[in-house]
Amino acid sequence: MKKYRILIVDDERPLAQMTCINFPTDRFLVTPCFSGADALEETRKQRPDLIILDIIMPGMDGWEVLLKLKSDPKTSSIPVIMCTAKDGLADVEKSFHYGAQAYAIKPVVFKKLLSKVAAILDIEGLLTEQ
Repeated sequence: MKKYRILIVDDERPLAQMTCINFPTDRFLVTPCFSGADALEETRKQRPDLIILDIIMPGMDGWEVLLKLKSDPKTSSIPVIMCTAKDGLADVEKSFHYGAQAYAIKPVVFKKLLSKVAAILDIEGLLTEQ
């Protein structure tokens, strides 16, 4: 069975770590990143199958990270789910305009996030395994 590589990018360490441990270890290899710069570096190293990315972070925010990912031919095809407390329509639209595949508003229900991951990565039966 394939293991999917996922990066969780959030400057709130406990939240990132909690999200990581919720993913089933038999299906996913999940790595937390706590800054935009770390996310870009890990993306180049790991070539993840999917990135879950917060918007509100010090230094480089999630939109800047998303733009850098989508402008690089080596990373432009990696799907990104924006996962953030920003719930305004303009924020959602901006994220999709910049290339996000999905948007989740914090606090996120993990099953809903997992459903988005399964749909994007086309993993059949993932939710019924839980």
